[in-house]
Amino acid sequence: MGQCRALLTAFSRAPKLWLAALALSACANPPFGTPQPYPGHPIITSGYFSLSDGTRLPYRRYPAQGPLKAVVLALHGYTDSRDAWVTLAQTLTPHGIELIAPDQSSFGAAPNRGHWPGTPVMLAEAADMARQVRAAHPGVKFYLLGESMGGAELLLLGAAAHPPLADGYIISAPAVWGGATMPWLYRASLWALTRLDPGKRLYTHRALVTASDNQAALIAFGEDPLTLHAPRADQLAGLVDLMDQALAACSSFRQPALILYGGHDQLVPKSAMRACWRALPPTAPVTLAYYPPDYHLITRDLARATPNADILAFIQGAPLPSAAASAATVFLAQE
Repeated sequence: MGQCRALLTAFSRAPKLWLAALALSACANPPFGTPQPYPGHPIITSGYFSLSDGTRLPYRRYPAQGPLKAVVLALHGYTDSRDAWVTLAQTLTPHGIELIAPDQSSFGAAPNRGHWPGTPVMLAEAADMARQVRAAHPGVKFYLLGESMGGAELLLLGAAAHPPLADGYIISAPAVWGGATMPWLYRASLWALTRLDPGKRLYTHRALVTASDNQAALIAFGEDPLTLHAPRADQLAGLVDLMDQALAACSSFRQPALILYGGHDQLVPKSAMRACWRALPPTAPVTLAYYPPDYHLITRDLARATPNADILAFIQGAPLPSAAASAATVFLAQE
């Protein structure tokens, strides 16, 4: 998600759209290849999902300590991987909560790394994985967790005619930066790029936005062999389409959910999140949680203790220990 906003921002600053495209045409377009571990950076694979479409997706298991009380299927964000949940797992697993985190199609060590499979495929695969995890843990509470792109997927799944059955949805900083909330120049720039060379690898050489105030977490993300660097133009366009659909899905989302958003999020604008939250059905069993100190990667930020404790409480069926719900009411009242 961070690369999406940074790349679109860079393109929109070009005086002419063709100049932006011309500059990108000079970029190399190497294949993505297969991620390889290196000293200090292992690739941890606990198993594989065998999906109905024939795809095999690797996953990492963060095992519960002690008796199993809940299991969570965790969907990562754009360019991220199964390793996105290392920090949050440190809060959840001591309380008997297990996380199962796959590399989604197009990311991590998935077979089609770097090639966007399409929103319908991603949703079908996520729903398939949810069914498998739930069936493998009968009698155990089951939750769906998604960050950024993964959160957008959960909004769409939860708004579907036949949503995955779960005790709750946990949606962190969902990617709903679509439709009227995105500047037209961003969309026009990407439209031009995808038609000139949809397979072009897109590089940024400096940070245009801050995804987190936790520099150690950002370094770990950048050095992780599973992280997808320099995505293709058509993959970025696929993400924008997913964000469009996720924003539209907010008005039909009715699942029991905790939706988190940080006050310093530079990747999903406040206007986009307000548009989503205000569109939610008034009777939907949704708890909105707003964290003024946090950025986009809420569960990895320096102030992560507060939202992570709220996520734990939500899974345990307890009231949120923080004032984030009250802060969300104030946030919604603002313009």
